[in-house]
Amino acid sequence: MRVIAGSAKGKKLKVPKSNIRPLSDQAKEGLFNILQPRIADSYFLDLFSGTGSVAIEALSRGATLSILVELDRKHVQVIRENLAHCICEDRAEIYALDVLAAIKILKRKEAKFDIIFLGAPYGNPSLEKALEELADGVLLKENGLVIAECRFKHDLAPDFGKLTVKRTVRYGDTVLTFYESSNIPG
Repeated sequence: MRVIAGSAKGKKLKVPKSNIRPLSDQAKEGLFNILQPRIADSYFLDLFSGTGSVAIEALSRGATLSILVELDRKHVQVIRENLAHCICEDRAEIYALDVLAAIKILKRKEAKFDIIFLGAPYGNPSLEKALEELADGVLLKENGLVIAECRFKHDLAPDFGKLTVKRTVRYGDTVLTFYESSNIPG
């Protein structure tokens, strides 16, 4: 696994010895081709971070800040090492917490993000629970996106509260579903 483009292009990332399933290079490249016009100076939230690959790619391509949320302590250590290796730890924050708890904390802090990425383990019910917590649009800036990754056989709802599907793309077994908020203010 490597960083595809930007300031850390070509740097190899560590992957913990566990059942982690990082986003494939093909899917990550497709994702960032779609996001490219939005990445520069963005605030990026990476939920279920795993290795930190997606957030690091955003930082490498010019994101101002990435917040990474990962519960597994071994994965958090790998994220720290990957951030240091890519020389972007000064623009990243790690929350070693459950995703739902982190979302609640970020809401209390009145954090706002341009892009929120959810890469939950395939089949994990926490993906829908996290989307339900994000459904009020409180963590999104105007014109922000929420992107949920899942297996192609897993159908996500077309709407979660204020979030509505804008686009769905498939890369092999991976589907990325892009949600926009229908009405951020209020």
